[in-house]
Amino acid sequence: MTTRRTLIAATALAVAAPAVARAQGGYPTRPIRFVVPWPPGGATGNIARIAGDAMSPLLGQPIVLDHKPGAGGAIGSENVAKSPPDGYSILIAGAGTFYRTAIEQNVPWDPEKDFSFVGLIGQGPFALVIRNGLPGTLGGFIAHAKANPGKLNFVSSGQGSTSHLTAEAFNTAAGIQATHVPYRGSSQAMTDLVAGRVDYYFDAFSSVQEHTRAGRIQILGVTTPTRAPQAPDVPTLAEAGVAGFAIAPWWGIVAPAGVPAPILEKLSGALGQGLAQPAVVTALANQGCTAGFMPSAAFERFVRAEDAKWVRVIEGAGLRVR
Repeated sequence: MTTRRTLIAATALAVAAPAVARAQGGYPTRPIRFVVPWPPGGATGNIARIAGDAMSPLLGQPIVLDHKPGAGGAIGSENVAKSPPDGYSILIAGAGTFYRTAIEQNVPWDPEKDFSFVGLIGQGPFALVIRNGLPGTLGGFIAHAKANPGKLNFVSSGQGSTSHLTAEAFNTAAGIQATHVPYRGSSQAMTDLVAGRVDYYFDAFSSVQEHTRAGRIQILGVTTPTRAPQAPDVPTLAEAGVAGFAIAPWWGIVAPAGVPAPILEKLSGALGQGLAQPAVVTALANQGCTAGFMPSAAFERFVRAEDAKWVRVIEGAGLRVR
């Protein structure tokens, strides 16, 4: 009996293996869902759309954006982490996808185990922008904040989001105290900053350009070690007075853990080819993202190193979401 069952099992495996190989070889055979864990209208959604549109013709299937905002990006991240590992659900990820467990208890996914790595899209600066009526230089703004401890407020795109932690790191480095006001995404936060209802905000560079050019808000600097190519006249925060301050948000694509290697390689290859197109590079630059593809293994190493940096920021700020 045991021998017979063993033979049946072996036969089933022999039959199934070519079927799986054929399925993977034909991937994708239907549209791919690209989850954006933020509301429409922000830089992350625009970057996902650009990357997805570049990959789609190379894969022969549509890549459809699926916005799942909330909880500082946690809702969309959990959705993909718990999706079937078949390559039909992918996530545009950032640092917050991985450092979440350092600031929040009971995170419903394990950033060490629950994702496969497709590739890095690129990096770019945040900009520090303030409402009109506040001092228009970084030194003047910091002096004003120090003279009014706890009276200014800063907004973010969500509790524990990268914009939140960037502001916390800046507050610590600049030696100022302010009140955090979290939003569910960047659009409403920017609306309230423009209206003068809140004081300052760290947002993706592309999201602030229109408002700064129109004089609706003021820009004090960018967070990256070098100036943004889109605005070489805007200083870095380190140049403007916060010595050594340097933070570069990044965007990449991950999938659920367990995606078969041939599918992961196909996705990563399409991303790499897409990012090699000059029109795609330009479109991303317009969103404040400098294209810089890394394939799966290199991207995973990059994420782990970046995560260690953000954990130091979290520990330095003494931050816990709950």
